[in-house]
Amino acid sequence: MSKLYIYGIGGTGARVLRSLTMLLASGVSLGPDIDTVVPVIIDPDSSNGDLSRTVGLMQLYQKIRKHLKFDNRPEKKGYFHVDIDDMNTNFRLHLNNVANMKFSDYIAFNRFTTEGQPDPNQALLSLLFSDQNLQTPLDVGFKGNPNMGSIVLNDPQNTRSLIELLQHFQTGDRIFIISSIFGGTGAAGFPLLQKTMREAEALDIPNSAAIAHAPIGAVSVLPYFGLKDDKESQIKMETFMSKTKAALKYYIGNLDVDALYYISDVIKNRYNNVEGATEQKNQAHFVELAAALGIVDFARADIRHQKGNTSFREFAVRDDLNPLTLPDLGPATFSVMGHEMVSFFVFARFYLEHFNDTKGYAWTKTPQMKGTSFSDPFFIDLGHFLNEYRAHWLKEMSDNQRSFQPFDLYPAEADIFDTINHIHPKKTSMIEKLLGKNLQGFPAVDTEISDVSMKRIKGLDAYNFFITVHETAINNVIKRKFNF
Repeated sequence: MSKLYIYGIGGTGARVLRSLTMLLASGVSLGPDIDTVVPVIIDPDSSNGDLSRTVGLMQLYQKIRKHLKFDNRPEKKGYFHVDIDDMNTNFRLHLNNVANMKFSDYIAFNRFTTEGQPDPNQALLSLLFSDQNLQTPLDVGFKGNPNMGSIVLNDPQNTRSLIELLQHFQTGDRIFIISSIFGGTGAAGFPLLQKTMREAEALDIPNSAAIAHAPIGAVSVLPYFGLKDDKESQIKMETFMSKTKAALKYYIGNLDVDALYYISDVIKNRYNNVEGATEQKNQAHFVELAAALGIVDFARADIRHQKGNTSFREFAVRDDLNPLTLPDLGPATFSVMGHEMVSFFVFARFYLEHFNDTKGYAWTKTPQMKGTSFSDPFFIDLGHFLNEYRAHWLKEMSDNQRSFQPFDLYPAEADIFDTINHIHPKKTSMIEKLLGKNLQGFPAVDTEISDVSMKRIKGLDAYNFFITVHETAINNVIKRKFNF
């Protein structure tokens, strides 16, 4: 099996990785060849709220995933199937010489003098960078200035850091790069990063030839949100399109990637204009989920590196609606994540709302669960993750513009299977009721859990037994209810 190395650049990179983590938790597959992803976020703003939230989520995923094994399961897939490995980076790429430093200090602006007077080199730098650029502290990011980002990220020391993550890279592994095209960090980092990968053979690292000739995919996220006016901020929404056009023009003839994904939307929402640090924590957006689906598509596709042969891909929905629901995305997208999202949502609601009522049921007395405490860290971490999934990620996409509302998140006394928007369950027949099958709501899952747990599931400890029984039961009920 192979690994997919993912470089998420800037705030957009972090937010797309957040959506990818939720997809992987729900059981979305990366195909038969990829069983591990190695994500790392590149952002000089180490206190960025989007970055911190995504890192925390991936660490929580790791804590749950380390208890699970899939070799003994009938199907080697399911919730949390894909391994997320940080390769001892804590999911962050360290950039050298940016802490407590202004951009002018980084480029040694004041050293370009002759007998105490500015020399022609300093005059040239003054033309290339404004006074505001020069006085910008680097530890809060590049504030929408790709001209600054390209200097810092092209530093030889940072180039080394960028590629050291790949020291265990093997033939068959792949690389994917996430960036926005209308800001500072992503627009500067993407072309430099892919160039570094393709020139890996010039660096003294293991398997450099495999890196240089590896399949590389990338998603360039075009403007999909706006910012509120703020005269004090260096980041100006009115520059988004001009930066996008400039970057796209540069990309022509300067990229060597095998699959390039583009995603955008009409700007429907304006966030607060926050330049960085902990307050930069944007709501989850459907465009970030669509960008994450690009990563899934790349992992599943039969792509080999061939210089000059780039596959260009875009994302579209079946119906241009606001809000969007799962059926609005079209059958191709639904086939990738529809069943998994429905299953994981039912699991989240079951666990968060009903699980405490089941702790005395027959399945809890099976040999596999004997002596298990439901106050173990595994169950607490699982509850925290499921709450992040429903109360934050899904809720934020539902509240954002464009809105994505696959589920009714907090229904009043509604059957759990009636809360999947625009997908209606089959009605329970009288015979099914008499047979105790296809009951309504949580009892339908309880009945199926009882049946599944009585079957012989060999070689599973308590945690794997718990996940396997619940996921299998939920999927069985979903198949009867919705026939998918």
